[in-house]
Amino acid sequence: MTKEESLLEKGLYFLTALIINLILFTLLSAYLLFARLSYEVNKPITLLLEEMPREEKVIFEKRTQRAGGTKEKLEKAKGGKPVPSLPPVTTKSGDVPIASKETIEKSILSEIERKVKSQKAEATQGKPTVSESFGELSGVVSGSGVDLAEGSTRKILYIPPFPQLRATELPSTFQAKLWVEPSGRVAKVEVLKRSGVPEIDSALVQLLRGIKFEPIEGNIIQTGIITFRFKGG
Repeated sequence: MTKEESLLEKGLYFLTALIINLILFTLLSAYLLFARLSYEVNKPITLLLEEMPREEKVIFEKRTQRAGGTKEKLEKAKGGKPVPSLPPVTTKSGDVPIASKETIEKSILSEIERKVKSQKAEATQGKPTVSESFGELSGVVSGSGVDLAEGSTRKILYIPPFPQLRATELPSTFQAKLWVEPSGRVAKVEVLKRSGVPEIDSALVQLLRGIKFEPIEGNIIQTGIITFRFKGG
């Protein structure tokens, strides 16, 4: 290959690359222009409408009342035109009472107080009241079971069996307070004095919860104290 042919071949390569670059540049420019035009066309247009304030003229009418008739004095607007008069307002004789602020506040407070009392009455309605104690009971816990002495004003109808428990030493006195419902069911047991043996304390609490007293009339919860002493053997 001669030198002239080599130069011609290089020139053709350069010209081909230049043409390809021009075509790519033209296509890229057309794409960007088309995308720009599409965005401008599809872009929403926001219109802000502002209402101009209107000036309104307020014209007052003066009326004077005399015995035997009514004389009206009308103020004229600018420009010399008279202001049209309003028809006379007829009123009944006597003053209209207007409630003072203090009276309104007292009325509101009274209404709130009445509603609060009504809500308290509804909340407490149906709930039993706690009365005085029905007395004190005493019992003896031994190996054969539990014996309760009659010492209260309310009769005991049922005593559940006491489980057989063993202790290495003799427990001390156990004392509890009972809340008994009108139906005779024990609603609550509060331990006042423990025996020193947790297993025996738990068994006695379960025993007291299972005791059934005689029912009474009225929606009243009675309380009482019961004391257990322990006997060996």
